[in-house]
Amino acid sequence: MAAWKTIRITKPCRLSIENGNLVVEDEKVRFKLSLSDTDSIIFEGDRFTLSAKVLAALSRHKVATLFCDEYYMPTAILHPYHQSSLATETLKAQLSLPDDLRDRLWQEIIRVKILNQSAVLSHFAKKNPKLERYAEQIRPGDPYRTEAKSARLYWNKLFDGLKREADSLDVRNQALNYAYAILRSLITRDLSAAGFLPALGLWHDNRYNAFNLSDDLMEPFRPIVDAAVYLLLPLCDEEYLTPEFKKAIISIFDSEYLIYDAGRSTLRTVATRYIQGFKAVVRSRKIENLHFPTIDFGALRECF
Repeated sequence: MAAWKTIRITKPCRLSIENGNLVVEDEKVRFKLSLSDTDSIIFEGDRFTLSAKVLAALSRHKVATLFCDEYYMPTAILHPYHQSSLATETLKAQLSLPDDLRDRLWQEIIRVKILNQSAVLSHFAKKNPKLERYAEQIRPGDPYRTEAKSARLYWNKLFDGLKREADSLDVRNQALNYAYAILRSLITRDLSAAGFLPALGLWHDNRYNAFNLSDDLMEPFRPIVDAAVYLLLPLCDEEYLTPEFKKAIISIFDSEYLIYDAGRSTLRTVATRYIQGFKAVVRSRKIENLHFPTIDFGALRECF
């Protein structure tokens, strides 16, 4: 059977489980999906009927599940409980992570994020040498908030006049938030599968955020998503995300345009390997086990 990667459910329907398969049906059609071949599902809107049994099955099969509101913006993630056979050992290692290693990890994560931001600006002929200098200036734990300085410069260069505000109606913000939510759900799924508690972050420490660690670890991937959004924005209208844009954004998670550990791979695969590398760091206390992705821009453009 061909593997299903990401499924968008956009119309009113009923969902159930039958012989281990996900059944989707409405008044006219009925079809089955193998959960073993499903990587993620996005529910858009609020006109679906599904049971706790369906949610449990999605969790058991480690399907990254994202729910959107009536405006089609992501609002919730189905977060599976620990499913790793070494969950206890991994969680203990996470809880006892030394502060100096935590700070060094954050330093390296932000350094790579800024370098990827610089690469994105350079590719779109908006290069600013300050970003590379910021990357060199990062210190363990980023005590001087160099990441915030680079972010202000980066956004002003990449998207003219864009303000990254939570309630902004700017379609560029909507596009970024939609793509980030998918990325966050995949990172969270992989963290849970590896035995981590996503609420306990390295740097993010919001008491109301159940995904602080996810938000920490997705930072190097954000510029990658930004580049794809930049290329795909012409598919949006002036105020809303279009189905064409959403379909194209989903495709960026399954296209081979990332360079990781000397090979080219998909964002989805790289994210899983990256979390496994982070797990190796947490358990071994050796930061050298963590590798980061970079972008093959030529391959990215060929995706669309």
